Amino acid sequence: MLVKTYFERLYTHMREELYYPNRKNSGIFVVRCFCAAGSNYFPFKKGKRYTSKDVPLPRKLYDGSRTMTTDIKASFHPFDDAGLTAFYKENIEDDKTRNVMLAFGISPTMEENKDCLCRALSIQFRMFVGSNSDEVDDIVAIEYQKLLAEPKDEETKLHQPAGILYPGDQICFKSKNRPTYQVNIYEKFQHTWEFENAGTQVWRGRRLFFSNHEDVRPKAETNYIDIPDTPPHKSVKITVSIDARGFEGKSECRWIMVDSDNNDCFPNSNIFIFVVSTKMDYQGQTEVTQ
Repeated sequence: MLVKTYFERLYTHMREELYYPNRKNSGIFVVRCFCAAGSNYFPFKKGKRYTSKDVPLPRKLYDGSRTMTTDIKASFHPFDDAGLTAFYKENIEDDKTRNVMLAFGISPTMEENKDCLCRALSIQFRMFVGSNSDEVDDIVAIEYQKLLAEPKDEETKLHQPAGILYPGDQICFKSKNRPTYQVNIYEKFQHTWEFENAGTQVWRGRRLFFSNHEDVRPKAETNYIDIPDTPPHKSVKITVSIDARGFEGKSECRWIMVDSDNNDCFPNSNIFIFVVSTKMDYQGQTEVTQ
């Protein structure tokens, strides 16, 4: 497999929000993948507006007119498997997981598991970085099958945040990652986060903040929720009430953990996000998908 093929199979299945505030761009996609995997070769500042002229080499890596040089491969120091896995898990559209599996030759009869898929994709990209050749074996389907057969811990999921403000911070989720709520217009429902302080920092004065509340239709009963003081290895359960309001569409509700000075404790991590999909014709109770 070539790097070009790898990126092409993924590009069409990524969330549009990945490129904000820019338009969908293959060069930006490549840069974000590199950064998530631990490379500093292509500087990227989240929130800055980029055009195709700003990312000429990443675009050439995408279309195959350039290959990964020794210098580019050396920029991964070390390769961040957990970071790239988390990046794919957050940015591959949930309803496109099966499409990605098929694109990489995974049998349509195999169980769908996004976590195993994203880990397999990271292992494949690491092969490109570690190889002296431009072409490597296509191993995503094989690695997916291996990972699927591993024993699973259903109780907790250690999340590797894309950024950490305080050294030693870590978080372990017991609730679903980035769930989607399918609700009717004007419906009210509750979302619950359950997570553990899996690091070495004591959480004091921390809160959850609805960071994009001014930009989305659903409204929360409060935009700030206090997190009780939480020492390492202790769990927290927090619930918020949401009003879908009278608008159809899909909204990504971005919550972040902030400290007493309103600093994002896990910058660029997207670990507290949930999605609200609102229509007039959903029947029965609220549905939650992952």
